[in-house]
Amino acid sequence: MDYNKQTFDHVIRQSIKKFMAGDVPEETLKMLSEEGKEVKYTPEFFDDLEKELLSDKEKEDKKQTKKSKKKKEMSDGGTAMAAAGANSLASAGEGFAKAYKDAAENTDKSKFVTPEPPRRR
Repeated sequence: MDYNKQTFDHVIRQSIKKFMAGDVPEETLKMLSEEGKEVKYTPEFFDDLEKELLSDKEKEDKKQTKKSKKKKEMSDGGTAMAAAGANSLASAGEGFAKAYKDAAENTDKSKFVTPEPPRRR
């Protein structure tokens, strides 16, 4: 394998890394300015967008913390009921495991063996 040749995926990854670092090729900017176009999605644009999105997320987090500060009162029976439900689910799981284990031990495996080797289709 010739390591001097780069794959398309490798070149794209390098280009994205350079763009994220703020390095925009000058030839691209010159070509676009000659055609009368401008680059809308510059690294500065993405920096501003990131700040805006993070500030919106912080506002949402503050709203959530204000809502969660309100105390919710539960009766003592609620926690006991939850514990009883968890115990019943655990015992059901143990029952299923035991049933599968018993079935595997009591299965006649001779019914699943054929005298001929399997055929390919």
